[in-house]
Amino acid sequence: MDYYKNGEEKFGVISSRLYSFGSSRSMQKFYCFISKDIKKEKPKSILDIGAGPGDLAIKLSEIKNTKVFCIDPSVSMKKIAENKFAKRKIKNIEYKLGSSRYIPIKEKFDVIVTTISFHHWKEKESSIRYILKRLNEKGKFIIYEFCYDKLNAIQKMSIGKHSLSIKQAKSYKFRGYKKEIEITNKIIKVSFTKDS
Repeated sequence: MDYYKNGEEKFGVISSRLYSFGSSRSMQKFYCFISKDIKKEKPKSILDIGAGPGDLAIKLSEIKNTKVFCIDPSVSMKKIAENKFAKRKIKNIEYKLGSSRYIPIKEKFDVIVTTISFHHWKEKESSIRYILKRLNEKGKFIIYEFCYDKLNAIQKMSIGKHSLSIKQAKSYKFRGYKKEIEITNKIIKVSFTKDS
């Protein structure tokens, strides 16, 4: 089964290895920031959508009494991640093939997170609607992306298409859900929770 939508960037054997090599070195501070941020929610279950080579999942697995689920459409990314988990003897992570449109796990989650992946999604609004249905009653869906508005001219040329603008973030509205937007340095965080 192909979990990619037509036009979405695909990660095969070589591109997955290159991505894993780069992200495991350049993104560690970012993953630590996200893990600390998510820890505040005191989650018992976390779903990482677009989990890639599993570096964020490893950080999230350090949160006490938490089970981490990962999904990604790339077979190669899944293999790389599972090798990392095995080397570290991590037992509280489960990784499956899937996408923002197909979550092959029965559970609902306290936190669903996607990190530098949202910009790849072809059907963003319908994906968000689908994901919100997979939250527990007090659960939270969180998107972390580079903030287009905070990038300099060179960064906009290099990673601009891998980012989210404040205007775009403001455009996503879903009845029955409260949205919050926060910006830290060059990262935009968009979170959704059920209206109380």
